[in-house]
Amino acid sequence: MQTSNVVRLPKIVANQRGDKSANANSNAISEKDRNWQASIGANSLNPSVKGTDLRGAYLRGAYLRKADLRKFDLREVCFSFADLIEANLSEACLTLANLSEACLNLSNLRKAVLTQANLFKTNLVGADLHQADLRGVNFCKANLVGANLEGSNLVGANLCSADLSSTDLRSVKLQNAVYNLATRCPEGFDMAKAGAYLIGPNMFLPLINLSGVDLSGTDLRGSDLRRANLRETKLINVNLVAANLSGVNLSGANLTGADLREAIFKKAVYTLRTRFSQDFDPVKLGAYLIAPDVSLVEVNLSYVDLSSANLRGANLSRANLTGVDMRSVDLSKANLRKAELETAKLQDADLKAADLTKANLKQANLSNADLRGVNLTKANLHGAILTGADLRGADLTGVCLSRANLSNVDLRDVDLTRADLRGANLSGTDFSQVDCTGVILDEGSALA
Repeated sequence: MQTSNVVRLPKIVANQRGDKSANANSNAISEKDRNWQASIGANSLNPSVKGTDLRGAYLRGAYLRKADLRKFDLREVCFSFADLIEANLSEACLTLANLSEACLNLSNLRKAVLTQANLFKTNLVGADLHQADLRGVNFCKANLVGANLEGSNLVGANLCSADLSSTDLRSVKLQNAVYNLATRCPEGFDMAKAGAYLIGPNMFLPLINLSGVDLSGTDLRGSDLRRANLRETKLINVNLVAANLSGVNLSGANLTGADLREAIFKKAVYTLRTRFSQDFDPVKLGAYLIAPDVSLVEVNLSYVDLSSANLRGANLSRANLTGVDMRSVDLSKANLRKAELETAKLQDADLKAADLTKANLKQANLSNADLRGVNLTKANLHGAILTGADLRGADLTGVCLSRANLSNVDLRDVDLTRADLRGANLSGTDFSQVDCTGVILDEGSALA
C-alpha cells in the first residue's frame, strides 16, 4: 500500500461544523460523514474507481495530498483549508465547491468543472488547469503563480488581487471576468484586450455585464454602474458607498452585508429573490420590484434591462418603457394600455392576451414574439419588426403598421379592420383568414 496516497480526515467533524458540545467525539460523526470518509479513503487508494459521488461532503481541513479524485462528483463540497497538494482532480466536478484557502499546489485539474466555485485565497502554484471550466469562479487573492490555464474558460471569473505571475494564459476566455489594480498578470498580457473588466473604487462602468460574477468583498465605492447587468451577482459585503446604481438590474442578486450608504438606486430593478441587508428598503430609494401581478402604473423604466423578467399579469399602463430591453420577458395578460414602448426590444417575448390598446410600439422589435390573443387596438407599430411573430386571434383594429415588417407573421383569425399597412413588408404572410375590412394599403396594392 502506498502511504503517500492515504487520506487522513479530521477525526471530529462535528466540532469543525461549529458544534458547541465540549464532549464531541467520534460518536458525534453522522453516518453520512462516515460514509464520505470511507468512500474517499477507499477510492483515493484505488485509481480504478471513478465517478464517485461526494456531493455536499464537509471536508474542511482534510489531508488529501496526492489523492486520486479523478472524475469524482464533488459538487458543493467544502474543501476549505484542505491539503490537496499534488491531488489528481482531473475531470472532477467541483461546481459550487468551497476551496477557499485550500492548498492545491501542483494539483491536476485538467478539464475539471469548477463553475461558481469559491477559491478565495486558494494556493494553486504550478497547478494544471488546462481546459478547465472556471466560469464564475472567485479567484480573489488566489495564488496562481506558474499555473497552466491554457484553454480554460474564465468567463465571469473574479481575479481581483490574484497573482497570475508566470501563468500560462494562452487561449483563455476572459469575457466579463473582473480584475483590479492589485491583480498581477504575466508580463505583456493585457486583461482588458482579453475581455476582462478593470474594477475598483470610483470607476466608470456603465452598462457593464457582471451577471453571475462573485464580487463578494469588492470595493466599488463611488463607482458609476448605471444600467449595469448585475443579475444573480454576489455582492456580499461589497462597498457600494455613493455608487451610482441607476437603472441597474439586480434580479436575484445577493447584497447581504453590502454598504449601500448614499448609493443611488433610481430606476434600479430587483426581484423577490434579490437579497438585501435587513431593514434596507430599495423602494424608498427609487428602485422597482419586478414580479408577477405587480402594479407599475406610469413608472419610468426607459432603457432599463428587463430581459427574461416575469411580469405576467403586471399593470404597466401608461408606463414609460422607451428603449427597454424586454427580450424573452413574460408579459402575458399584462396591462400595457397607452404604454410607451418605442424602440423597445421584445424579441421572443410572451405577450399572450396582453392589453396594448393605444400603446406606442413605434420601431419596436417584436420578432418571434408570442402575441396570440393580444389587444393592439389603435396601437402604433410604425416601423416595428414583427418577423416570425405569432398573432393568431389578435385584435389589431385601427392599428398603425405602416412601414412595419410583417414577413412570415401568423395572422390567422386576426382582426385588421381599418389597419394602416402602407409601406409594410408583407412577404410570406397569409391573409386568407384575416378580417381586412377597411384596411389602408399603398395605392394600387392588394393583399395576397
